[in-house]
Amino acid sequence: MDNQKINIKKIIAREGLILLGIAILGLAVYFIGRHFNSIYLIQHQEAKFKIIKQMKYSLVGYTPYIRIMSLGKNIALFGYPIIAVIRFILWALKTLKEK
Repeated sequence: MDNQKINIKKIIAREGLILLGIAILGLAVYFIGRHFNSIYLIQHQEAKFKIIKQMKYSLVGYTPYIRIMSLGKNIALFGYPIIAVIRFILWALKTLKEK
């Protein structure tokens, strides 16, 4: 009985660390994109009308930085569920192959 409790605690701790790591990674990517986007906006605030034709510029910022921010948000929100589904599929295949 005590071994089962220890194993369950280890499983919960491992999954919690995976979830936390993925969330931190996603948020880090998001805030890095946001940081560089704000620098871009500050640098090009006066010249925004001159560069609209030259660069993919909008009122919210430079398109590549917006995409980086979106990627970070998606990693933070959907990273763990995707990893969980992949791990489940691999576990199910392994289980079905065993006799």
